[in-house]
Parts: sequence; structure tokens; C-alpha cells
Amino acid sequence: MWKFFLGTRTRSSLTMSTKQHDHLDHDHKDAGTLVQHSAAEAMDAKGGQDLVEEEFTEAEYKRLRLKFDLILMPMLMICKVDVTAAANRAVYGLQFSDKTALTWGLIFNLREDTHMSLQQYSLLSVWFYMAYGVFQLPMMSLLQRVPLGRGLAACIIIWGGMVMAHAACKSYAELTVVRILLGWFECVVTPGFAIFTSSWYLRREQTHRQMMYYSMNSFFSVVFGVGVYFIAKNAEERGGMSGWRVINLFLGGTTVGMGIVFLVFGGTPQEVWWLSAREKRMAQARIVSNATGTGAQATWNWDQVKECFKDPQFYFGILYGFMAQIPNGAITTFSSLVIKSFGFDSLQTVLYNIPGYATAFAFIITSATLVLYVPKLRFPLALFFQLVTFIALLFIAVAPNAGKWARWGVWTAFSHVFPLGTFLVAWPMMSLNIAGRTKKTFFSSCCLVSYCVGNMVGTQIMRPSDSPRYVKGLTITSIFLLVNSTNLVVWWMYLRRENKKRDAECEASGISAEEREQLNQQAGVDDITDRKNRNFRYFH
Repeated sequence: MWKFFLGTRTRSSLTMSTKQHDHLDHDHKDAGTLVQHSAAEAMDAKGGQDLVEEEFTEAEYKRLRLKFDLILMPMLMICKVDVTAAANRAVYGLQFSDKTALTWGLIFNLREDTHMSLQQYSLLSVWFYMAYGVFQLPMMSLLQRVPLGRGLAACIIIWGGMVMAHAACKSYAELTVVRILLGWFECVVTPGFAIFTSSWYLRREQTHRQMMYYSMNSFFSVVFGVGVYFIAKNAEERGGMSGWRVINLFLGGTTVGMGIVFLVFGGTPQEVWWLSAREKRMAQARIVSNATGTGAQATWNWDQVKECFKDPQFYFGILYGFMAQIPNGAITTFSSLVIKSFGFDSLQTVLYNIPGYATAFAFIITSATLVLYVPKLRFPLALFFQLVTFIALLFIAVAPNAGKWARWGVWTAFSHVFPLGTFLVAWPMMSLNIAGRTKKTFFSSCCLVSYCVGNMVGTQIMRPSDSPRYVKGLTITSIFLLVNSTNLVVWWMYLRRENKKRDAECEASGISAEEREQLNQQAGVDDITDRKNRNFRYFH
């Protein structure tokens, strides 16, 4: 069944002529000639058969999509409480909380119990992101060669075990080993979930779904923030195991449990057991129009790797990953200390951090809905959140006399919304605007490597000598947000220009919209990249 979509052909799938394949194999400069096929050639390519999409009714598709949402989305949303945050996931909610547990541990005697300096504490995040970056490409290459669902589930279970292992650590050296192993196995979650989502949902649906499980970063921070408060409070009052150890056992155990759930229910449409044969055909039919391929196993294609280096999107994504994550590394690692510097004690810091995550959750849900119905708001919204956070961080840095409640209010309203640019633009592009299985893997891996480098740099911006106000760190992070806004604008203009160029090629060739869509779908089935398939259009 692994070859059901990308390998064998179904009765109603498209078949391409040798002439068409020759066109697709040319460099993108020559690929523009693909749109010059006549109507007769397009009908020959279709083989006189109806597209598989036409075998099912719209009502059937809606019921099937609802089934996806009810089974997959809760699982992904619980897992993905993160930053790496990602990953994609039921796994997503927990992923963020696992990393945030390190920050919570800081204010509940983690440093004292393990005899760490503040500098050693900041290095723990460096070791995590270093492993995350180093193992990104090898792990994603491996994930491409195994069933997607089983590969992701195994990594989720191991990563949960590493979170639990934190509770047994008694020194900086032991924590360093655990953080490296955590980054190793967590690194596949974000890009893996992006590919997973593209295997189930239409391009116009993917950003909304991805933002729903990304929103769990904030939602679970509220839920676990309340839980952590009472766990830590109980530990302080009654003694026994330190609060930070209890937190890691709780979060790690929950992650392992969700990994087991993912093993049972996760996978591509052709892998899962809970779809009938007809529903699997419907799932295949739905995503043919994406023209970006699926998450099925595939051999490594070095030509697609080479194409990445010729694609401007590759460089926009890497620059964005680096510059956007410098603020992320700084704020994620030191958010509790910044709030504490306003004049709150440890327990108050946990409580007063929660409203900021609630605000971010509301912003994410609102943005997801807006982009679903008005897709062209993607880049304007991302720019808005970047610039608003730039102003907020500068205010906190240069206005110490504003009072703790004024600074807390600005921090709560805006400090957690800047990652929305990532959720709206960077991560969705892995599945929306990149076609070709190997190209998607390589593109996403390199973007995540830059993400890790940015986070590592960010953790070192907040220097111990700059405490408690961290003026220099907050100022530097705000500057990076401003510079990255320029990168967003150029990226946005490039995609708009490329679409207009391809529209002009189509118009000049005389090819109809229906013919273009047929050729576009076939290119996706045959694992043709977005640059070689001149019928492909970018989301922007």
C-alpha cells in the first residue's frame, strides 16, 4: 500500500506522455515551456478518464475532512505544545511545555539542586539546540525512508523519556547529556508534522490546521502553568521531591503516553488502520490538487537538493529562521527571570506569566481564522506581530520607571505574539510552497538548523551581568525583529512576482485553467519540484 499514491497508478489517475516528462526534467528556465501544451495534448495526458476527485461528492469530502479533524487534530494539538516549538502536534502542546519546564525549574531550585551557575543554565539550551540542529538533516533523511507515523511516534516516545530523565539528574554534566539526547529526538517533530499535515489537508486548509496545533504552545502553557504552580507550591509546603523534578516527570510521562497514541493512530492516509479502502482513495484524491506530494516513503533525490540552493525561498527561510529565533531563544529561556525582575516572587512569576500565553493563544486563533478566509493577510499579519513586539521589547528595556504593572501589561500583551510570524509564514511554507519530497525534507531541515542557531545565539544575549533588567538583551532582540521584518517584505514581494510571471507564461501559451490544473496535479503525483513545475502557484 506504500506505493498506492506515488508508486502505482489507480484506474483514474493521470498518466503523462514522454514529451511532458522531458519538459519537467529541464531546468526551471526551460520548464516554462510546459504550459505550451495544447488542449489536445492535455486530454491525451488525462487519458480520456475522469480525475479521481470527480468520483466523490463534496458532501463525502466534508465528512471525511471532519473525521480527520476529530481524530488527528486533538492528537497533534496535545503533542505540540512547543516551540521548536515546535513540531506539529498533540505532540505540539507537550513539546513546548517540555522545554518550558527548564524555565520553570529555574525558579524552583533547579540551579541549587544541581549546583549550576546562571551561565551553565543558559548553556543547557545551547546544548539542546545544538543537537537539534546537528541531527536535523540525518534524522529527517531517515524519516523519509521509514513509515512516517511510526518514525514520528518513536521519536516522540524517546523524547518523552528524556524529559522524564531530567528528574534523575543531579549535576550540570548529567543535564547536558539529557538535553543533547532531547534535542536529537525532538528535532523531527516540527518538519515532520508539517509533512504529516500536507499528507492529509489541502493547501488552503494547512495553515489553519498548523496554527491550531501551534496555538497549543500558548494554551498548554496556561494549563501546565496552573498545574506547575500547584505542584511547586505543594512541594514547597510539604517538602519531598523538588518541584522541578515532579514537573519533568509529569510532562515526560504525558509525552510518552501521547507518543503511544500517535503510534496507534498516526501516519499517512495509506498507513492508518481507521480509514476504509474507499476513504483512503478519497484522501488521496483530496491532496492530488496540492501538487506537493505526500509523506510517503521515498528515495533521496540529490537533484532536488541542488535545486534548493537555486531557490530564493531557501535563503528567505534560512534568514527568517535565524533572525526570528534569536528573540525566541532569549524570551523562552529568560521570560520567567524578566517577569521576576518586575518585582514578583517565584510563585507570582508563574502566575503572572500565564496571561501572556492566554493573549498569544487568542491572537493565534484569530489569525488562523483570518488567514483561512483571507489568505492574502498572511504576510501583513506576520509583519504586524513582528513590529508590535519590536516596540514592546524596546519599551520594557528603556522605560524602567514605568512601574512594574505597566511593564508587566506590555509584556503580557505582546511579548509572546512575535512567533506568529513563524506560524503564519515560515513553517507553513515547508508544506505549502515547496514541492518534491526530498526538497521539502532538505528545505525544512536547513530552516530548522538556522532556527537552532538563532535560538542558541538568543540564549547568550541575556547575559548574567545585565540582570535583573536585561536592557542590552531586550534591545538587541528588538533590533533583530525589525531587521527580519525587511526580510519578510522581500520574501512576500518575490512570491507575488513569481506568480505573476507564471501567469503571464500561461496566458501567452493559450493553455486553459483546467489544463493547467491537470498538469499541475500530475507534476505533484510524479514528485516534480515547484520550480520545475511552472503550473505551480505559490501562497503568499
